[in-house]
Amino acid sequence: MSKNIENISLYDLMAEDLTVWISRNKTFGYNLEIEGDDPSERISLQGLHAYAMESFSDFCRRFLHFYDQVKNQDCAI
Repeated sequence: MSKNIENISLYDLMAEDLTVWISRNKTFGYNLEIEGDDPSERISLQGLHAYAMESFSDFCRRFLHFYDQVKNQDCAI
C-alpha cells in the first residue's frame, strides 16, 4: 500500500530516511512534500494553511527540545 498523509504513522516517520521540502504556495499557504527511498511514494500536500504549518512546526520544536534534554541527561550520567 502506498503511503499518504492519512495513513503514514509516527513509526513510519521515525523509521524512514525521509527528505522534506516546504515551499510557499502561490495561491494559498504552503506546500509540503515528503519523500522516502522510493520516489514513487512521495507524499505531496498543496495549500496547507499557515496555522496548520505553525502548529506542526511547534510540535517538532517541542519534540526536539525534550529529546535534546533527555539525550543530554543520558550523556551526563
